Amino acid sequence: MTSSAPALSTDRTAGTRDRALTAAHTSILEIGATRTTMVEVARRSGVGRTTLYRHWPDITALFADLLTRELTAVVERVDPALPDPALRNSALHASALPDSAPGDADELVELLCTFADEVRADPLLDAFRRHESDMLSEYVFHRLGTSQRRLIDVLRGLLAQAIATDPRLAGRDADRTATMLFLAIQVLVLSAPLADPPLDPATWRTELHLLIKGYLGL
Repeated sequence: MTSSAPALSTDRTAGTRDRALTAAHTSILEIGATRTTMVEVARRSGVGRTTLYRHWPDITALFADLLTRELTAVVERVDPALPDPALRNSALHASALPDSAPGDADELVELLCTFADEVRADPLLDAFRRHESDMLSEYVFHRLGTSQRRLIDVLRGLLAQAIATDPRLAGRDADRTATMLFLAIQVLVLSAPLADPPLDPATWRTELHLLIKGYLGL
């Protein structure tokens, strides 16, 4: 008889991490990122501090995982049929994408604008933007984090399908285009509050739409 202990252990670990991340999310929105400490997360989640430190060396590492989870949730809200962004190490070719994925460049542009709009207005990202700018700058100026690489992989797959079906994108390299688009959109999303006015949310999205179409040559 095969034991299910390893699976149960994995489930318990995932459950513990999820409880801690959910507690951190709630804490950040209620009292701010600066006051959300490992002690506060332990108190709210019921997960012991020793256990928390087994999963994360410090609160910044926990915040990074929380941001990854939040961005993954945004992808799923925008379109649940999109490929799982956790498949970072898999090559996402057009054949691996669901039938409901954007079929041409226009649909892809609209999807990217919707995603960017969701992230721009996300309360958790706004809290990080206001109180954890040092953490965000690490991923803007120094290295790509897990969530960023996952999103680039998803975008690469969507571009591969659009390139294969839309002659206007003929000759485009999905990898280079996905990386460039992601870097541009990331900066625009993070700096969006600085441009209001004159770019209120509706105008910001309109201008973003024009910018992406221009880069893709549409």
